Amino acid sequence: MTKTIEAVYENGVFKPVKKVKLPEHKRVKLTISPTKPVEPIEEDEEATKRLVERQRKAFLKIAGTASSGLSDVSRNHDKYLYGEPCGRK
Repeated sequence: MTKTIEAVYENGVFKPVKKVKLPEHKRVKLTISPTKPVEPIEEDEEATKRLVERQRKAFLKIAGTASSGLSDVSRNHDKYLYGEPCGRK
């Protein structure tokens, strides 16, 4: 059986990108072929700025709950961030 597996070479070891179903210590033969580099996606700069600003505001909002005395922030963070009932979106 021949199978192509994508891997990363790091510190002298080939590390598969995804889990490989092989018995432990199974010997295999590797054939090396470079993959094509991933082209960066051109992003809309304004959309990126809006996203970063929304994330910043959400972070600051939840960061402030640490000193609020609320004990259920980790469980009900959506409620405190977005005003949504817990478990619903």
